[in-house]
Amino acid sequence: MDEILASLAKPVPVYACLGDQGVLVSEAVAAIRKALAGGPMAAFNHAVFTPGDEGVGTLRDALRQVPVMSPVRLVELRQAESADKRTLEAILEFAQAPLDTTVLLVSGEKMPAAADGADLGTRFLNAAKKVGVVCKFEARSVDPLAFARLRSAPWRAKLGQPAFQKLVELGGEDLDTLAGNVERCAGYVGEGGEITPDVVELVCASTADADVWKLTDAIVDRNRDVALSELHRLLEDGEPPHKLLASVAYQLRQVLLLQDATRRKLNEKEAGVRIPSFKIRAVRAAIEARPVSPSAWLEELAVANRRMNSFRAGDRRVLEAFVMRLVVR
Repeated sequence: MDEILASLAKPVPVYACLGDQGVLVSEAVAAIRKALAGGPMAAFNHAVFTPGDEGVGTLRDALRQVPVMSPVRLVELRQAESADKRTLEAILEFAQAPLDTTVLLVSGEKMPAAADGADLGTRFLNAAKKVGVVCKFEARSVDPLAFARLRSAPWRAKLGQPAFQKLVELGGEDLDTLAGNVERCAGYVGEGGEITPDVVELVCASTADADVWKLTDAIVDRNRDVALSELHRLLEDGEPPHKLLASVAYQLRQVLLLQDATRRKLNEKEAGVRIPSFKIRAVRAAIEARPVSPSAWLEELAVANRRMNSFRAGDRRVLEAFVMRLVVR
């Protein structure tokens, strides 16, 4: 990841982000997109292809197209593991003779295996290494503790070895699960707080996600009566307001990720969405019917966190006001 970030000041023609750790692949892809596909002309200078969706001729054309009022054009090929021979030939052709005005971004779990005596995937990676950056994000190359601490960094939350061991005990070392649990804990302790084993036990081992999703669903639907009913039920069951705010905040961020993924035509795994599979369809339908405002939600979350952290024993009124403000928007 460091190599990718260092290169973005002067982008290289080819980036390949591959591996079995989808959360890391997604973050690398997002960093490249943010650097190269932003601004008012992004719609004209960013093309996304998935094997089977578009003809190879269209991909070849996109790779040779001149950018519009921008120094570079970003062309993405997702789900590289599903690429057929003609698609592999197209990206290999570009890697062997790249243009200064086009950046090719290839992502997925891996390149396809050799077929018909030709290993086009390996040939592409070899060519990409000569002109660009190839990063492989695999479980065996990731230090879970360092990863967990990185996930807590936006909150400047401290995470020691005992708390990390408790996280692993409850959720294992799967990076998607670990990331979600660390974000919940960091949201609970607040900026500059410390994630302790007791915090992990409280946040990750109490209320089931399915129960909190009932509250989150009502917020997304702007259903005030149901939202307040579910909130009061959770509070009456003894859930601390701090913990509930952290859990709801995490789920709301997942809804925003799904909305962004839908807009960008990305699948959930590529976008780093960790909403349970049985809920994806319903949540997507809700945000398509009534899109939510990311800036408004994040602003309300920031306000609620500041207010909640001034009441270390927890204050249900802060949580109730937070829910009310979201459902009446």
